[in-house]
Amino acid sequence: MKKVLYIKLLNRVVVQVGKSVRLGDIARLQGINIQLDEIKNIIVHEAKKEDGTHTVIDILELLPLIQAVDSEVSFELIGVTMCILELENAVEKENVILFLFVWILLFAGSSLAIIYFHEDVSMQQVQQRIYYLITGEYHHKPLLLQVPYSLGLGIGMVLFFNQWFKTRLNEEPSPLEVEMFQYQRSMDEYVLVNENKKPTKSVNDDDP
Repeated sequence: MKKVLYIKLLNRVVVQVGKSVRLGDIARLQGINIQLDEIKNIIVHEAKKEDGTHTVIDILELLPLIQAVDSEVSFELIGVTMCILELENAVEKENVILFLFVWILLFAGSSLAIIYFHEDVSMQQVQQRIYYLITGEYHHKPLLLQVPYSLGLGIGMVLFFNQWFKTRLNEEPSPLEVEMFQYQRSMDEYVLVNENKKPTKSVNDDDP
């Protein structure tokens, strides 16, 4: 009976340096008349520091490895033909001092940006004028407007980023997540394009 293996490579997989990457880690596999367990356990790459931050697995590198396990199998490829491996070192202990420094830096920078914007548009004078129009009295610090405005500013930022600490407000992606997605997609395209510029390596190059 005919043996058919359906292969759908994942776009990107994060792996630890020093770990063995198996076919089941980088692809979704389905088969007809095939024992998938053995094929899923085929080692396709050994993640090393020499690989840098990214390396690319081409489908052409995988087919001979699969045929070495089962020479009678035929392939049906679905989706992309390359998988990007993002290599990272083993997780180190969190640096609390660095975390606090970055947090303070971002907090101070955001605060200054808001202050500069309010100063640029003369926000205090505008609120004083609105307070005068509503009450008929002039007040140098119209807290009746400033306090709700400050609270609304904070709440608005939480709603805009769609996240409160680790809790998401809804399933809709935030503008920051959309921008990060676009950036990641551009990075993936760059890695693939540069990988295609590298000289191709023959499957028999490693043979003695």
